[in-house]
Amino acid sequence: MKRARFNPGGPCIQPCLGLVLGCLALSGMVAANPHVAGYERFHAGAATVEGGAVLFSELGCASCHGGSPVVVPREGPHLVDLASRVDREWVKEFLKDPESGREGSSMPQMVHGLAAEEVDAVVTFLGSLGKGIKYKPDRHANAERGSALYHEKGCVACHAPTPDFQPPHGDGKLLVSPLAIPHPDLKKKTSLEALTTFLAAPSAYRPDGRMPHFPLDNQEALDIASHLMDFQASDPREAPSVKKWPAGDPEKIAIGKEIVTRLNCASCHTIPGVKAPALVALSGDTGTAMSHCLSEAPVAGLPHYRLDDGQRASLAAFLKGERPVTDKDGKLTLAAMNCYACHDRDGIGGPTVETNPYFVGDEGIGDSGRLAPPLTGIGHKLRRDWMEGVFAGAEGSRVRSYVKTQMPVYPAHAGALTEWLDRIDAKPDAIPLTEGKDDLEAGRKLLGIHGGVNCITCHNWGEKKSLGIAALDISRLDKRLRPEWFRSYLINPAEYRAGTLMPPLWPGGQSMVPDVLGGDTDRQIAAIWSFIRGGEGLPEGFPDRSSGLYEIVPADRAVIQRTFLEGVGTKAILVGFPGGISLAYDGDKALPALIWRGGFFDAYQTWYSRHAPFEKPLSEEIYPFPESAPAGAFRGYRVDEAGNPTFLLRDGKRELSESFSVVDGRLIRVLRWTGGEAPAIVHPAGVAVEATAGEGILTSIYTWK
Repeated sequence: MKRARFNPGGPCIQPCLGLVLGCLALSGMVAANPHVAGYERFHAGAATVEGGAVLFSELGCASCHGGSPVVVPREGPHLVDLASRVDREWVKEFLKDPESGREGSSMPQMVHGLAAEEVDAVVTFLGSLGKGIKYKPDRHANAERGSALYHEKGCVACHAPTPDFQPPHGDGKLLVSPLAIPHPDLKKKTSLEALTTFLAAPSAYRPDGRMPHFPLDNQEALDIASHLMDFQASDPREAPSVKKWPAGDPEKIAIGKEIVTRLNCASCHTIPGVKAPALVALSGDTGTAMSHCLSEAPVAGLPHYRLDDGQRASLAAFLKGERPVTDKDGKLTLAAMNCYACHDRDGIGGPTVETNPYFVGDEGIGDSGRLAPPLTGIGHKLRRDWMEGVFAGAEGSRVRSYVKTQMPVYPAHAGALTEWLDRIDAKPDAIPLTEGKDDLEAGRKLLGIHGGVNCITCHNWGEKKSLGIAALDISRLDKRLRPEWFRSYLINPAEYRAGTLMPPLWPGGQSMVPDVLGGDTDRQIAAIWSFIRGGEGLPEGFPDRSSGLYEIVPADRAVIQRTFLEGVGTKAILVGFPGGISLAYDGDKALPALIWRGGFFDAYQTWYSRHAPFEKPLSEEIYPFPESAPAGAFRGYRVDEAGNPTFLLRDGKRELSESFSVVDGRLIRVLRWTGGEAPAIVHPAGVAVEATAGEGILTSIYTWK
């Protein structure tokens, strides 16, 4: 059967069609033609030189013939330590028919025409490569957490989601893109420990980056592997290992090596002891190609691809046309490496309608808070050293921590990708920034909220949180950005990212702050850059928290403040009593959670931050209550004339109330109920308790030595 095509210029794919195609992919029904997502998405509608160029790279044609314009060469996976990683029978069947291993595999048939014992010799040789992997046993796996990571880290930008996961956006229906790259039968192919090792460092086995290297720690890799292999036990040591391969006969190994050498397998794969052959020049004769590698029937000794008519025509167009030798605008490389699955560039690419619901993050800043940034002009935007650090995975290079989808790293190709983007995006005519050495203070003012353009209202400044939404830190922009890009972006942010919440602060190049630097747009932007680069102190407008201005100090009566509190949750009700005793009540569980002595609470983040973090009491002398079952359902609270709270609960049909007050340095807790036995209550450790009981009332007095 032919795979359905994605046509960006055609009608929308109906949800039922997407679901049917996704189910076919997940069930393993075979579609014979190789699946190259970048070709399917942008070039499958008509035979073009560009589509042929993507296939020429991604099907490995360039590995034998050279001449691919794609910047990062396509490679086959490294074949060392196969016997530790992959089941032997799976390898044998995959060599005979790559479609048996993974639907849409780009691996050609190579062993057609070989006798069964010759194929076995090849497998025996491959099993002799490497010294084997000694896996370190892990002790805990969590497939449910792995499912969340798989769907949030970015895996579903390329692969199909699993039916049991509900995306955070959309209508909850399972939509599977026809572009999704199917997984092989992982249980049949490999083991949990081997898949974990691969996911933790895929570039060790797939250095060409077609399988992106996400920065996962070993626990994350194990949990994702558990999800993919449906391993539901908690102890990964219970999972079976790859079945041990039989010892290889030296004579059979030698025969296998000779066949591998003869078939030129080292053109695509790194194989110890086998040298890659010289490139074979292309004749440009499509007729010859059609009777060789592009033929519909296998030709002995040559790779055989089960191409469909469109793929064959696209490759023919590439071979007979004026072949591109470099990727001048990025479209070929980004399509080949499937970067368009997450990013758009010049209005092309980005998440599809099926994958968009899985991109999550801080939606308070719109799509900028959950989607990968555009790659439009990225080589002009970023400094070369920073860009190379991003590709290499340098520490500190991830600046959008609120976007859950992670940028993968490409350590083997960081330099080449950086040089290429720097070259194709160069703008020698960009207007430079001219900094004035006396304009630093103007930059401080412009960044702030006192007569400036209010940058700190939305952006963090180092450790200082923004006054509103939590957009990325701007205190180190000079380490990342080129100043000439910074200038053009501030004048027209929407030109770079349509729909951004970043307003045009100099619309049409005109300043909206005429009383700073005479309203000179270029001087103002340069002053902001100068302060970011070399200014000392903070932009104007951050509240002075060192003075204790936002500390709540109960004086004549108790004070109640609701907040997010660490160790309590999002429904914490804080009560500060005069005399330095405080209480945190958990409105979710309907239980007292903490008592502390000393300072009460600093309310700055709670009052002014739109994304308030979990706060802490202003004390180190904290006494938590032990975990316990709630006495009833929380129904609010009332306060008396002194501000002391009474929390109201309901347990079935009976009413309960719990009052707190402070008298002479003692915290008094009074629990009342209507009918039935006394509710069970717990007390914090480290506090002396004096308890008295009566009819429907229990009084507990807490004191300290």
